[in-house]
Amino acid sequence: MNFKTRNKLTIGLTGGILCGKSTALAAWKGAGAYVISCDELAREITARSAVSRRIAALFATQDRAEIARQTFSNDTKRKQLEQLLHPLILREVKKRLQAAVQPVRVVEVPLLFEVGLQDAFDLTVCIAAPEKVRAKRLAARGMTKTDFVKRSRAQFSQAEKAALADICMINEGTKQALTQKTETLYQALSQIYTKH
Repeated sequence: MNFKTRNKLTIGLTGGILCGKSTALAAWKGAGAYVISCDELAREITARSAVSRRIAALFATQDRAEIARQTFSNDTKRKQLEQLLHPLILREVKKRLQAAVQPVRVVEVPLLFEVGLQDAFDLTVCIAAPEKVRAKRLAARGMTKTDFVKRSRAQFSQAEKAALADICMINEGTKQALTQKTETLYQALSQIYTKH
């Protein structure tokens, strides 16, 4: 899979759970980039009747909470779900990027390194956050510590993601601070990588 396009910069955005990926993606969009969230695409795709039926058959339920519970409690089920969804998501990403006219495009991919997609992008950016910050967000999100641990186990650690990324942004302050960092990075990359 290759998402690169001549004279355009395509960025893979990733990071750990509760690190601020969604805030950063919104900031990229606000700065002028074309953005795609693979999590949002997954929700769109799973809403399609044919895909929904296959997922219901796999998990023997249509209840989203139960599907999530099984996914993060059973590695086999999680891998089966990924095998079903990932090709559909990646095809949709490719199609949308081909239609995008903006010189900077950002795709939020939570499992970017885990599935080996780093070479599909010109540049990878990781959002990392201190554990105390993530703990506060855990409570605000209404996620239990057990759910957080189970979901985190399905991903590389923050340190691994940060080490693999071309750029790592530390999100330890407010949403506004992360937005400002993102906008500054957007301006710098726009000047370096794109031709106007």
